[in-house]
Amino acid sequence: MAMPMPTRQLFIDGEWREPISKKRIPIVNPATEEVIGEIPAATSEDVDVAVNAARRAFSRNKGKDWAKAPGALRAKYLRAIAAKVNERKSDLAKLEALDCGKPLDEAVWDMEDVAGCFEFYADLAEGLDAKQRAPVSLPMETFKSYVLKQPLGVVGLITPWNYPLLMAVWKVAPSLAAGCTAVLKPSELASVTCLELADICREVGLPPGVLNVLTGLGSEAGAPLSSHPGVDKVLSGEIPAATSEDVDVAVNAARRAFSRNKGKDWAKAPGALRAKYLRAIAAKVFT
Repeated sequence: MAMPMPTRQLFIDGEWREPISKKRIPIVNPATEEVIGEIPAATSEDVDVAVNAARRAFSRNKGKDWAKAPGALRAKYLRAIAAKVNERKSDLAKLEALDCGKPLDEAVWDMEDVAGCFEFYADLAEGLDAKQRAPVSLPMETFKSYVLKQPLGVVGLITPWNYPLLMAVWKVAPSLAAGCTAVLKPSELASVTCLELADICREVGLPPGVLNVLTGLGSEAGAPLSSHPGVDKVLSGEIPAATSEDVDVAVNAARRAFSRNKGKDWAKAPGALRAKYLRAIAAKVFT
């Protein structure tokens, strides 16, 4: 199954960009242990650029271009991506098999699931329009209550190697459907098809910065992304063995939580509030 590996750069703000460090990581075919290509190696400087691009995309035109756009508009892009995945299914499956070592037939199934995932969330994106400002029944007629669903912001997506594109899309598709913008950091062990997803997004005209794809090592790209102050939510895949960098990220997160809102959210909150959460945790343990 000979197939040349595409040579890609980082995908930031709708463009291919060389890593600031200019470093690259070899792609190793797990079946033969041969080096069959290279991927770009992002570092914290590239993470800054990508997160800023995602933030601009989220707020561009006061959010009207993406975050506050009708769900039907976002669905149009998701369906266009699904169509391109189906169009490229054979090549994507071959790249997946070469990159992560899974059987070709299974890789084909994965690509079909990738397209189906985008279609599924396209339907949900359209459904959001009908649910906006849905009234909530209250016992008092003098009050009116409505549900307004809003995207969270910029999300960081860190995904594993074993279903490289499919597990990435499980996070990318719902994030985009909801109106978030994203920075995806796939596993350095299998990143090729995620870069091809970036190429598909470029081809269908996804607005710049809505999806950014950074390949690189966990310590050099993943850790800076997960701790970046411009990222509103981090979604990750499998739980790896912790490293010293992971510990630093966790400690910094704990420090931010301790001082958030001048401590009023937790450290200086009434003991009754903390007790409420502890009792809720205890109740879940025993259910």
